[in-house]
Amino acid sequence: MIEGLYIHIPFCSYKCPYCDFMSFTSPFISHQEYLQLLLKELKLYKEESFSLKTLYLGGGTPSLIDTSLYKTFLKDLSLLVDTTRLEEFTIECNPETYREEEFKQIADLGINRVSVGVQSFTERGLKALGRKHTVKDSIDCINSAFKAGIENISVDIIYAYPNQTLKDLKEELKVLMDLPIKHLSCYLLTPYEDTLFGKLFSEEKLKLPNSDLIADMYLFWVNELKSLGFEHYEISNFALPGYECKHNISYWLGREFLGLGVSAWSYVKNVRLGNTKNISKYSQAVKRGEKPVECIELLEGYDLIKDMFFTRLRTKWGIPKEYAHLIPEELLEFFESAEDRIRLKERGMLLINEILLRINYHALPH
Repeated sequence: MIEGLYIHIPFCSYKCPYCDFMSFTSPFISHQEYLQLLLKELKLYKEESFSLKTLYLGGGTPSLIDTSLYKTFLKDLSLLVDTTRLEEFTIECNPETYREEEFKQIADLGINRVSVGVQSFTERGLKALGRKHTVKDSIDCINSAFKAGIENISVDIIYAYPNQTLKDLKEELKVLMDLPIKHLSCYLLTPYEDTLFGKLFSEEKLKLPNSDLIADMYLFWVNELKSLGFEHYEISNFALPGYECKHNISYWLGREFLGLGVSAWSYVKNVRLGNTKNISKYSQAVKRGEKPVECIELLEGYDLIKDMFFTRLRTKWGIPKEYAHLIPEELLEFFESAEDRIRLKERGMLLINEILLRINYHALPH
């Protein structure tokens, strides 16, 4: 039963140097035409069973699309799948786009959660990350959403950019603690291969903080946000009680979800499906009445359990204790028990990639 629906909106006004998500700045296709393709794609899954609890508009920059187009799109969407029982409906938003009037309009459409791509609450940080908005833009955006009646507001922050210090993080915290934020995603800057930062890093033209400073920065967020009442529920995510991202929790806990749009991923009946990243191929396939899927991965037995380790150990829920025997004895110091489950301690989260590589998966039946 599909509980989550992800819709990828690939439009951006400019490409950020660290971003490896599929997005484009050139108008290969109009906003209206793309939204129509999404509806056509959804019709290709009419044989599936839906019980939607979450809907997520991600990107790209979903807030580049006019709210009037969303009004028509969501009305048409509701004719194809029942959206009346949604518990959470998120839209990602850039700080320089929507303001109070637009937020009121999307709230009227049922959107009750906004994720703002702030990335930094310092001008120095925004410049280092290649962002074009200002700190004031971010503050105005967040306050506008709150005034419009959307109280479930999440913010993305990127840390460990070139020359960043712990003092910079304290400046970030000073700003955000005065804002009506219920959820925070703190992402370590990663120079992905197909990005400008990745290219500069491979050419040794991008100097990032060393591992000790990165660890200190990570623990700064963990400890400071905890003191403000935020729970650390996933390696990069923090929430006030009751404001965890229900949609993303579906991913981490292995629930079924459908992804629509270019480059979107789905997980249905133990099968992971990946759509093409090419907008022309996506458009042509959907117009032909074919699913635009390029990658299919069946997860069962050994692969399913290994995948569970990779996703659930990122969270406070961890894994069932029945799999504890797969953890090498020398790694047990990084784990703790939580009722019938076992999960990573905070210092284990710092080493999660190394720990995942050392789990005794070979002890599982193939």
